[in-house]
Amino acid sequence: MKKLILTALSYLLFVNMVLGLQVVDVQAENLLNKHVESATKQIERHTEPKFRNTFMVFSKEQVECLAMNVYHEARNESLSGKIAVILVTMNRVADERFPASICKVVHEGRHYYNEKKKKYYPHRDRCQFSWYCDGKSDDPRNKKAWAYSMALTEYFLKRSMSLIDFTEGATHYHAGWMEKFPRWANRKNFKKTVTIDTHLFYRWEDPKLLASR
Repeated sequence: MKKLILTALSYLLFVNMVLGLQVVDVQAENLLNKHVESATKQIERHTEPKFRNTFMVFSKEQVECLAMNVYHEARNESLSGKIAVILVTMNRVADERFPASICKVVHEGRHYYNEKKKKYYPHRDRCQFSWYCDGKSDDPRNKKAWAYSMALTEYFLKRSMSLIDFTEGATHYHAGWMEKFPRWANRKNFKKTVTIDTHLFYRWEDPKLLASR
């Protein structure tokens, strides 16, 4: 009889232990799921493409403006470095703090009107992307690199919604070799997100101003 009671007690303890472990497992799984859900939202917040007009047909001019930015800013960078420049450009297009078209974003800066040539030109060193206002010719000399920039630009624009934004919403960047970083890079609302090749990328944080165009 005593042996039977001990056996029954042992069985009950075993059952309680198993049930207890199951409860712990369920609680641990629920906690993990909550962490995964929170992390997913955090990841999606900055890595989902901000430019969502995937059915828009871009004009030849707009494609060339973006390709010129890739060519002049990143032709010697890796594929990731080139796409990062595209992402920054398109993040600006989608942000109401910047112009609403690719060419206007790429050419943003102070301009003056040349009466003789009846054309606007950028002021020297007063633009967003330095190649556009450095006083040098913008005509691509490396035809192979230019063709690659064009091909990559067209590829990206057709697939923008299926590509992750690995710059995490970056709107700015500068060369890492600079002896003195731009003043804006030290502001509190500029968050460094990633370093790719020779460039350091930053997100200009102010969610209230972000808009999807």
